[in-house]
Amino acid sequence: MSWFSKRLAEISSLQAYVKPSISSGTLKLDANENLAVDKNFLDKIASQALISVDFREYPIEQLEEIYERFESFLGMDKKYVGVGNGSDQIIEALMSTVAKGRRATVFVPTFSYFMNRCDLHNVKVEAIPLNKEDNSLNKSDFLKAANRSDMVYICSPNNPTGNQFEAGLVLEILESLEDKLVLLDEAYVEFANYSLVSQVRKYNNLIVLRTLSKAFGLAGARVGYLVSNEELAGIFRSNIQSPYPLNSFSIKIASLMLSNGRYILDTVKFIKTERERVYNDLSEMEGLNVYKSDANFIFFESFEMYSNIMQELTKREIQVKMFGNLENYEGCIRVTIGTPKMNNMFLESIHAAIEKK
Repeated sequence: MSWFSKRLAEISSLQAYVKPSISSGTLKLDANENLAVDKNFLDKIASQALISVDFREYPIEQLEEIYERFESFLGMDKKYVGVGNGSDQIIEALMSTVAKGRRATVFVPTFSYFMNRCDLHNVKVEAIPLNKEDNSLNKSDFLKAANRSDMVYICSPNNPTGNQFEAGLVLEILESLEDKLVLLDEAYVEFANYSLVSQVRKYNNLIVLRTLSKAFGLAGARVGYLVSNEELAGIFRSNIQSPYPLNSFSIKIASLMLSNGRYILDTVKFIKTERERVYNDLSEMEGLNVYKSDANFIFFESFEMYSNIMQELTKREIQVKMFGNLENYEGCIRVTIGTPKMNNMFLESIHAAIEKK
C-alpha cells in the first residue's frame, strides 16, 4: 500500500462531521440558522450587493471594505481581525497550521466540528465532562487537563447545551493558562450577555472566533472572522489564510448587513423573547429536563419520551437535532428558535407526543 492509500485509509476511518440533513418541505429547526431574519430584507440586500460587484475582478477593495465594517462594528482596530469562509474554515486553517500534532483540552459535549478537526490533524484531545445539573464547567478538572495540553477550546455559548460560561471563569482560565493557546468560540454571542472580544488586547494567547451565520442570518454566505492580538491576526491574514478567502458577493452582502446593526439588534431581541417563551412552555411539560439557553436554540433531555417525540416530529415534518444519548445526557434534543408560528408548531408537536405517553 502506498503512503497515499494508507493516508486515505486513515482519514476514512475517522468519525466524519455529520452535516444537517436536507428534506424538502419540512420545517427546518435543526441547524441553528436565524430564520427570524426576514427573507425579503435579505433579498433586497443581496440585490443591492449583486449590482455593485464586478465578478471579473478579485475582491481586493471588498476585503478592505469588510475589514473597515468589522472595525466599526467591534469598536476595535481592524488590525486585530482576520476573515474567513465561515468560522469553520478558520478553525480548519488554525488546526492545520498552528495546532497540528498538538494536544487540546475541551469540555464535552461541545461543537462536534472542532472535535472532528482535531482527529483529522492529529491533535490529541482530553475531554472534561460538563456538570450535568446546570452545564457548568468543573474548573479544577479542566485546568488540570489544560496544563497538560498546548491549547484549550471553549465554546461559549456552548453548542449544543446553549449556556454561556461566566465571564469571570473564562478570564480566570486565561490568566491561569498564559502559555497556552485559548480558542474562544463566540458564534452565538449576540444572543448572550457579554463578549470577551476586547480582551485580545490584554491576552496574547486568546483567539476569539465569530461568525455572521447566526445573528446576522448569513449562514449561506459563509462569512466568519477571528479577533486576536495584532501579531497573530497579521500572520493569519498574510501567511495562513488564502489571499482571497471570501468571494466578492459574500463580502458585499456581509458589509451591507454589518451596516444594518439596528435591524439585527431588533431581530436578536425578538429571538430572545421567543426563546424565553419556548423555554417556559417546555419546562412545564412532564418528563423533560430543559436547560436555560444563551443562544438561538434550546437543549433538553427527553428520557423515555425521546421515541414518541421523534415519531411525532417526523409525522409533522418538523426537523430538529436529535442527539439521543450524549455523554451523560439522555434523549437529547436541540431545537432552533424560529418565528412564533414555527415555534408554536414545534411546541404543539411536543405536547402531542407527551399526551401519547
